[in-house]
Amino acid sequence: MEIPENVELNSAENILLYSLCCCYVVPQCLCTGLHSQTISFSSQVGSHLEQQSLCPEVSVGQDRFSGFHIMSQFHIAELASRGTVQEVPGSSPQQLAYHIGPAFNFRINTRSAYPRGLPEEFAFAAELRMRGGTVRASWNVWQMQDAKGGEQLAVGLDGGAETLELTLPAPDAGSQTAVFGPLPSLFNDRWHRVLLEVRRRSVTLVVDCVPVGARDVSPRRRVSPDGFTLIGKRRDHPGTAAPFELQSMLIHCDVTRAREEACQLPANTQCGPAPRHPPSNPFL
Repeated sequence: MEIPENVELNSAENILLYSLCCCYVVPQCLCTGLHSQTISFSSQVGSHLEQQSLCPEVSVGQDRFSGFHIMSQFHIAELASRGTVQEVPGSSPQQLAYHIGPAFNFRINTRSAYPRGLPEEFAFAAELRMRGGTVRASWNVWQMQDAKGGEQLAVGLDGGAETLELTLPAPDAGSQTAVFGPLPSLFNDRWHRVLLEVRRRSVTLVVDCVPVGARDVSPRRRVSPDGFTLIGKRRDHPGTAAPFELQSMLIHCDVTRAREEACQLPANTQCGPAPRHPPSNPFL
């Protein structure tokens, strides 16, 4: 919008014009001062704005990022201090992990953890170790249910088929699932880092810093915050815990940054191919 040079606007008129431009022309254009310049918004800009509106800033060690600290949502460290959850050695001598089992029902209200929901694009990152019968079980590492108990979003492991599955809402109703596998090197009792990069039309799986592959998905409706979020539950008996050890579990709202941070591995972290058949352990 051009202003003739011979027209003077007072401060009140300046403020009004600026407000009208920014409120009614954005996002079609951006405003600077009294002039507007047409700029096309890219999907990256839109995704960034969505991150800012939905994702809080969280800190993990010295890292600070937009996302969600899932273990804090479930107060796992606090439960361990009370003796409700067992502390176990992590993937390296410097790391601490927790045994997730039947001693506590890990279920929380989704709205309390994700009051504004999740962005369309995000990354799920976890470092975990399966124990005992969980290696061959079918279970959900992390799951969001709707108010009626239906599955909206889930990261699942199927030990029988040796597959990892990500369930997402479908565009209109129901769900869609991206299946990766078979992945024999994942199903054992060693520590593994699992990263799922969820974008608008694709899902990419990275295991132990090695890209496994990508699957096409459809754009989807939003996850409803009315329901429950759970970790470590069997699929055939959703009320039954699947014992495993958990060192970290995060949601990154910056998908690109997630892989860089997830693969900053400690020197002693076991990463890469592992034996197909797990050795015996005390949780059998």
